[in-house]
Amino acid sequence: MRKKSSLAFGVVGIVLIVVAIVWWVALAPWLVKLPSDLDVNMDFEGTLTKYLDPATGQPLPGGQGTAIPFTVLRTFASVSNKYTSSVAVCSDTIAMTAGGQESPAQITQYALDRKSRKCVESDENWAYSPQIVMGDRVGHYGPLFPGSLEVGTTVSAFFNDVNTAFDIKVAEKIDDYNGLGITAIKIDATRPATEYYPPIAQAVLGSQGLPMEITFAQLSAQLKAKGLDLDGLMGALATVATPEDMQALQALTQQPIKMAYKQSSGDVIYIEEKTGATVGADFDRTTTMEADTAGLLGAFAIIGKYASHPNVGPAIGAAMQAATQLAQAEPTMVFNQRMSIIPASEQTLAKDAQKKASLLTLVDLWIPLIIVIVGLLLLALGGYLLLRKRTVAASAS
Repeated sequence: MRKKSSLAFGVVGIVLIVVAIVWWVALAPWLVKLPSDLDVNMDFEGTLTKYLDPATGQPLPGGQGTAIPFTVLRTFASVSNKYTSSVAVCSDTIAMTAGGQESPAQITQYALDRKSRKCVESDENWAYSPQIVMGDRVGHYGPLFPGSLEVGTTVSAFFNDVNTAFDIKVAEKIDDYNGLGITAIKIDATRPATEYYPPIAQAVLGSQGLPMEITFAQLSAQLKAKGLDLDGLMGALATVATPEDMQALQALTQQPIKMAYKQSSGDVIYIEEKTGATVGADFDRTTTMEADTAGLLGAFAIIGKYASHPNVGPAIGAAMQAATQLAQAEPTMVFNQRMSIIPASEQTLAKDAQKKASLLTLVDLWIPLIIVIVGLLLLALGGYLLLRKRTVAASAS
């Protein structure tokens, strides 16, 4: 009887140890997948500074800007009916109220691997409109980061407005972040100026009234204000240039001139150490614009042929010098947007992150550890009973 008990204890102990190993390797990662009931709200406050005159589209005098306070409610939620066992589909909704006026909500959608949280290939990956599918997101992180990131490492994160992934740095570990009782990881998401993805420039900037292209006449008026009189130069050239060159110049002036918009950022994101849940964020994004001067350079290639002509040479020399200075000038500031998650929202996010971290510790550590301990105790008890039986048997003989 004692032998049967020892064997039973030993077998159960081994089974429990195997169960613990399976739990660690397979069950724990499955249990901590992105859930299908995500619904996270983040409240931001910030300032939108506009640098263009809304009436003329020209820079405000002295490079000054008009500052407008705003609030943002950001909601990141599961689209549960589009979930699969391995893919989570989530919506990211931005509702902004600036100067007391609410703007139409901006909605972006992500298809994420439920374990790694990286974007996967899917038509559900889109920004601002289901028609703007973001195929280049695949393999990069979106708005969600993993837990247990090490300071000094980098992760590849995708930014929709510029349709580009950047390596962003895990910069710092912060104990008791803002006195909220959690350990946070600071992520430095600073990015250089990068051109907007054309469909997004049209959808986001175009909807604000910013032009995607301008006429030669509009550009000429802007350049005249900066000391480059193209109309006067064209009039002077008409008296000396060949008909073929004038025809080529006229053709160039009929072409629309593309406006190139770029976005740079000094974003900083704070995530809870174990779960990767966002608990704080400071966004600082600047949009600039400049005219694509490829056509203008083509025109100057023709104009330069007459630089030695006594009637127009001095004017051409001055114009080419002004054009060179303009080409080297900094892009025009359009707007800057700075916003941060407000303290009350940080507190709510921190509490939610603490609960998730506790659950993660329970699932990933304590449950399998307890199973292992019980298994080892039963295995030890079985071994003890078997050894004791042999000792008694040896004494009896």
